[in-house]
Amino acid sequence: ALPRPKHKKPKRPNIFFRTLLKFLSLPDLIATKFRSRRIGMDKLGKREPCLYLMNHSSFIDLEIAASVLYPRPFNIVATWDAFIGKRWLMRNLGCVPTVKFAFDVSLVRDIFYAVREKKNSVLIYPEAGYSLDGTATVFPENFAQFVKKLGIPVAMIHTYGAFTRDPLYNNLQRRRVRVSADVEYLFSKEELEENLEEN
Repeated sequence: ALPRPKHKKPKRPNIFFRTLLKFLSLPDLIATKFRSRRIGMDKLGKREPCLYLMNHSSFIDLEIAASVLYPRPFNIVATWDAFIGKRWLMRNLGCVPTVKFAFDVSLVRDIFYAVREKKNSVLIYPEAGYSLDGTATVFPENFAQFVKKLGIPVAMIHTYGAFTRDPLYNNLQRRRVRVSADVEYLFSKEELEENLEEN
């Protein structure tokens, strides 16, 4: 029931914080013998912003993103409660706060600002929460329209094994499993524009 803090525009995380996040992620990634595949990502320009969509099933998800996206600067859509007690750190890591399961106009504005003004990529977990049983969650109906209007390439980070690493039903007890991820290029800006015109 805490009041929302004063709104601040998203920051572009500098290379120090990007490197710090990647370094702190190493122990879990080594423990799970993490491997990743890049599919079609050569189509993305080196400095071109991208919208990354990632399934959300484990605490290791952000560590995976920090590894596979490094050294690209990217903002992360995160829930407000994650900022409690560590607002300064979360902002410098590039996190953008929002309220889960609610339409948030300020979040939409922040994402457009991050992409168009700061030239950052943006990482979104469309499912908005950890899965209880490992199955996917249905996306909001207006999500496709938002993606089209954003007008930047779209890629997907699909993890494998992350849910069985520390599932919610097991009180987040870590298991010895291998974790991997595919980073796949889905749509270019031009493909999204063509699709938008057709619809």
